[in-house]
Amino acid sequence: MTANARDDDSRRDGALYRWVWRWHFFAGLLVAPFLIVLAATGGLYLFDHEIEGWSNRELARVAPTASPLAPEQQERAVLAAYPGARVVRFALPRAGRAAEWQLRTAGGELRTAFVDPATAAVRGDVATESRLMSVVRELHGELLLGRFGTTVVELAACWTFILLVTGVFLWWPRGARSGGVLWPRLGARGRVLLRDLHAVPSLWNAALVGFLVLSGLPWSGFWGEQVAKLGTLAPALAPSPNFHAWPSVPGAREVAARAPVHDHGAAHGDLPWAVRKAGVPELHAAHARAISLARVMREARAREIAQPGLSVIYPRDERGVFTLSFVPARAQEQRTVHLDPRTGAAIEDVGWDQYSALGKTVELGVMIHMGSQFGRANQLVLAASCALTIATVVLGVLTWWRRRPPGALAAPPRTPGFAPSVGVIALASALGAFFPLAGASVLSVLAGDALWRLVRRAST
Repeated sequence: MTANARDDDSRRDGALYRWVWRWHFFAGLLVAPFLIVLAATGGLYLFDHEIEGWSNRELARVAPTASPLAPEQQERAVLAAYPGARVVRFALPRAGRAAEWQLRTAGGELRTAFVDPATAAVRGDVATESRLMSVVRELHGELLLGRFGTTVVELAACWTFILLVTGVFLWWPRGARSGGVLWPRLGARGRVLLRDLHAVPSLWNAALVGFLVLSGLPWSGFWGEQVAKLGTLAPALAPSPNFHAWPSVPGAREVAARAPVHDHGAAHGDLPWAVRKAGVPELHAAHARAISLARVMREARAREIAQPGLSVIYPRDERGVFTLSFVPARAQEQRTVHLDPRTGAAIEDVGWDQYSALGKTVELGVMIHMGSQFGRANQLVLAASCALTIATVVLGVLTWWRRRPPGALAAPPRTPGFAPSVGVIALASALGAFFPLAGASVLSVLAGDALWRLVRRAST
């Protein structure tokens, strides 16, 4: 290779580096505050049981009992304590914890009552939506902004993945050195040290952050809905059989349709993704409730799921069904059973064996994402990843702040006349297609930038 050819290659590599750096810079500044919120709330949610037990300890902690009273006895005590209330959901407690009964009060408020399973004494209640972990969950999923917030979170998550890709490119070693590549140069000072403390730990953390992004996206508004729609294209892609047909069990022919889960209130958030995305069954005609909670619990015991991790979700209205949602720590043990409220017969019984490859992949990812699949080690590894994410984001912003001249943005400069190669454009297009909201935002930025340059040229 001639010296001129080497110089041309070097200039192209330098121009590409600055082009990628420019995208990484702007995306990082925009995503940084959202990424910090997501990492902080996600880290807290890994310890949801521990935090809830602490935040409501006066209500939630009880003396362990080897012989708890039957749930139907607790139900009577709850309804007596809250005249006119309707039970929405009941969850079997862990040892030493009160049973939680979610109620819709006579005034329409959603509250959670804590009941001592040894005595059926109602210890008190809290507003369901104001519980600490409920607020953390809403912050993590929608920034307390509803559907708009869900879109913002999804966009931030998609751009986080793109930040990882561009960050790896910027980190990629262009020489034989190890310092600043595999470990930070702690003997350095100033911007070099800050850069290393941002870039190198980010690389250590990249695989975990990428996993957290991809495993969380199925629950997002747009991306998650599109993945779920794959299940309507072919049975092989359906998360579970209920995307296509009801099993041949008594009462199945009397089911009219599936109602969207979001219409069923907070309790149906307990359902696994593989089942939740298919909706909840409804009967053809209105019914008067005929079975008792005792009958529902007999079905749970017969299926060996009457243990902590089980939520009994009551019919929403006159056409609704009872749902047994068993979501323990491990994805492979999940079970969802819909019961006819008139007879107690199972309308549907779906577990791990019925999930498709797509459903199993998503559910396994979700349970790892939530820190439960592999026990305490799962929690601690992901908590460390969340903490490292916050630290490296803050250091990235601090690195920029230290190097910028006062009053200037100091974005990486453009390279006049540079155009990315076909391969780079193909990779960017693939990322944009895989993350449609991010792809649409890139096109919006490019269109806005082109319009701005046209306006500037016209004004000169």
